[in-house]
Amino acid sequence: MTSLAPVDRNSPSRRPRILRRPSEPIRAASPRPQRRDCQGQLIAAIEAMTGGDGTIDEASLRPWCSATFIGAQHRLRLRIRGADAVRRAQMLGAGLGDAAFALRGHVVVDATVDASWTDESGDALLALAILTIEDW
Repeated sequence: MTSLAPVDRNSPSRRPRILRRPSEPIRAASPRPQRRDCQGQLIAAIEAMTGGDGTIDEASLRPWCSATFIGAQHRLRLRIRGADAVRRAQMLGAGLGDAAFALRGHVVVDATVDASWTDESGDALLALAILTIEDW
């Protein structure tokens, strides 16, 4: 029977070598690729629906998600100018829920008129609430 010599764990040949490198900053990885929001596309589409006489005075965006969807809640204030502004605002408000929006990477799920009024100059104003989700 042969016996093995005990291994010296502190010998220079058995010590682990630690390589020294300069530190690198760590950046957290996103769980999915970032997508651009669609608010600019949405504003352009709504202004086009007014025939060129409508402008968005105020716009806000709030991220929104459910268990299965990721999107945003948009609040917009649309101003329509012209002699028949009130009639065109009513027509736009009536057809907004059924309107088809062509947004890259997003789908309009819900579009409603929260409020409508006229100001002292005769312009029609609409407060719009629009929900978009990302189209995978």
